[in-house]
Amino acid sequence: MRHETELPAPIRRILLEEGVEIEPPAERRIFTNRDLNLDKIAVVGFDMDYTLAIYIQEAVESISLECTVDKLIARGYPERLAKIRPDPRFAIRGLMVDRELGNVLKQDRHGYVGRAYHGRTRLDRATRKAVYRTQRLGRERPRFMPVDTLFALPEVTLYAHIVDLLDHERELWGADAPSYAEAFQDVRASIDLAHQDGSIKTRIRSHPEQFLVQDRELAPTLHKLRSAGKRLFLLTNSHMPYTDALMGFLLGGALPNYEDWRAYFDWIVVASRKPNFFAEAMPFQEVAGDGSPVGDPVAEPRRHRDYAHGNQAGLQAALGVFPDEVLYVGDHIYGDIVRSKKSSGWRTALVVQDLEHDLAVRRSYDLLLQDIENLYELRARLAQEISVLRHIGRVLGKLDAQALTRAGAPEDEAGIILEAARQQVRRRFDRLRAYRDETRATLEARQDEVDGAFNPYWGSMFDERHDASRFGAQVEDYACLYTSRVSNFLYVSPSRYFHSPQGTLPHWRLGAG
Repeated sequence: MRHETELPAPIRRILLEEGVEIEPPAERRIFTNRDLNLDKIAVVGFDMDYTLAIYIQEAVESISLECTVDKLIARGYPERLAKIRPDPRFAIRGLMVDRELGNVLKQDRHGYVGRAYHGRTRLDRATRKAVYRTQRLGRERPRFMPVDTLFALPEVTLYAHIVDLLDHERELWGADAPSYAEAFQDVRASIDLAHQDGSIKTRIRSHPEQFLVQDRELAPTLHKLRSAGKRLFLLTNSHMPYTDALMGFLLGGALPNYEDWRAYFDWIVVASRKPNFFAEAMPFQEVAGDGSPVGDPVAEPRRHRDYAHGNQAGLQAALGVFPDEVLYVGDHIYGDIVRSKKSSGWRTALVVQDLEHDLAVRRSYDLLLQDIENLYELRARLAQEISVLRHIGRVLGKLDAQALTRAGAPEDEAGIILEAARQQVRRRFDRLRAYRDETRATLEARQDEVDGAFNPYWGSMFDERHDASRFGAQVEDYACLYTSRVSNFLYVSPSRYFHSPQGTLPHWRLGAG
């Protein structure tokens, strides 16, 4: 059903809960990479952090940076770090950190580095190409670190500042200044410790309203799936006390038919250790509300009980359905999506919180984006013709009047004809090259304007160099569906058949004439 925007809000709510589709805003759409029949999905599983629980990113980054800086200073880093005021826009998902050189990189789908920063200073094209022209990023695991989660953004932002300090104020460390790689390891160790010792999570647990988006449509979404006969499970790496605090804030008292947040889920698994959950065979340990163990470990989790650890095979056996009847919804490309898809056969939906901003920018700049697309096509056509003219010019440069005479030109006119052809090609070559340069400058100006709207450092997280970015390619390759938040499923029928777009291999377009 479409065009219900005029209906009163209570009627819209009832229609949504009854499974009638209401056209959502563009930012709330669900996008399809592979056909998926939601009617055939019997079980839907969810991660918690950045999936069911959407964090207010700036608030989380602020306390993450504060706690990490405190631990770095305790390790001997200069007090100067406490005065840093990082720009929360600097880091986005899909980047790669070169720990050896102190660089942060963004790649296209083929691994080509489209832009790079040393610390917070952008590398020019010549420098970037000189360093990364032949480097296949990611193959040297000790050197390169992918940035795949929103939890990783604060460490990247802080690391870039530390690289700047090492370059310009190394004397702050005295004789014990770390290398770029050592600095990254120190940042990583400090932020891990801040998570492990409760420095960050204790504050979030105590005041979840300061750090979580209270999505009023989340509970109705889960209820709608349950009402359609689907069973739900929660699978998270967070431990029970933290999970209980966050889920209680998000779902506790949201709907009268659910006594507490646990009532929404048939199975609950915390401290799951993903991605190891999908590959190892650790048993399930029933836990109490404080996370303490209850009884002996078991091979399969029972419904309506809380468990820690476990493994995918045991959970799959407990679900009692075929793997392709399970849809798992998560936010982590590697930990939630890639591993679950490769090892379990589950269907996958990726929650990309940043998608709402990306779509809003694309809507606001739709005419400019179309102009950019046209300019790319024009530049490609110009480049093709210029390359042809360059080759023609080289061929003509090697010819002499005798060659034209042998090809049939009058002997007394051959030299004149050859020189006229050379001048004609040269004039067109120069004209098109000037037009190409003008087009390139216009394109760069348009692209810079749009990139600044997406992110002033990196542009859109989904594309790079007029192609999918590394992150965009991963979304395309591994997620059956992707969307900005779980509650977007409220807008679609539980029986929706998601159809993926027709493939776009170049030779398929020939018949479209």
